Amino acid sequence: MWEIRVTPAGDYDNHPLDHKLIEVEPLTAAMGAEVVGVRLPELSDAAFEELKQALYRHKMIYLRDQHLTHAEHEAFGARLGPFAVDAYTQGVPGHREVHPIIKEADTKVPSLFGGGWHTDSPFLDEPPAITTLRAVEIPPFGGDTSWANCALAFRHLSKTYQDMLRPLRVHMSARNNYLTQTVLLDKPIEFSNEETRKAGLEGRYHPLVRTHPETGEESLYICDTYTVGFEGMTTFEAKPIVDFLVRHCTQAAFTCRLRWEVGMVAMWDNRAAMHLGPNDYDGYRREMYRTTTAGTKPV
Repeated sequence: MWEIRVTPAGDYDNHPLDHKLIEVEPLTAAMGAEVVGVRLPELSDAAFEELKQALYRHKMIYLRDQHLTHAEHEAFGARLGPFAVDAYTQGVPGHREVHPIIKEADTKVPSLFGGGWHTDSPFLDEPPAITTLRAVEIPPFGGDTSWANCALAFRHLSKTYQDMLRPLRVHMSARNNYLTQTVLLDKPIEFSNEETRKAGLEGRYHPLVRTHPETGEESLYICDTYTVGFEGMTTFEAKPIVDFLVRHCTQAAFTCRLRWEVGMVAMWDNRAAMHLGPNDYDGYRREMYRTTTAGTKPV
């Protein structure tokens, strides 16, 4: 007889660190936190270092009432490190690294960019480390973003299952998403250039269990949108494992959800979290801008 599945318990610690220069208020037990009382362009170097440590710990942090310009957003992104290759857009005029994510009020589509659980551009040889996203115009309801803590989810697997997963290499590719979007929208996804398109469709193999370069924390590197299999496995062998891991990571106990406000900025660590933006606000305009920070080859 199988037991009824219950909410995972134990091993939750989203308490803030003992910060001296910023104030951090956790969002949920699993992940996420609000940084209050500061404005990003005015952070001292010491406060900026505390902000990064908060990001690594909570996986996603957000700040209200920032109202950044494109220039301020780009300048803050540059403080985080070199910019990542953006697979899909060329940025806004005059600010190459600030990328628009806009859905107009009269746009009605069956599938939306970012509408499935994913981590940003894992099909690249060196996927992005950090994404920052700011809200300029939001719907009165809907348009939230959710995140899943893939490090916490890994810790809640049995040791036997963890040991089974560690040797596996996951194949990340844009091809399934590319084909799905082509069918649903009757046109293919547009990449920023032909080189990126080829790299995206070919994909890369990365460790399924990756180690965070800053914290040493182990995390599952998996997502619903870009995972196409495992090295050395057939599709039929890999699919049950992929399906289980995505369901495991995205159960409510390991997630948080943010209701956006105009002027808000959120940032998250793609090395330990995946995210989702539902297509649930037809009839309303949503205008967002993002930057992405370059990462290293997953290990």
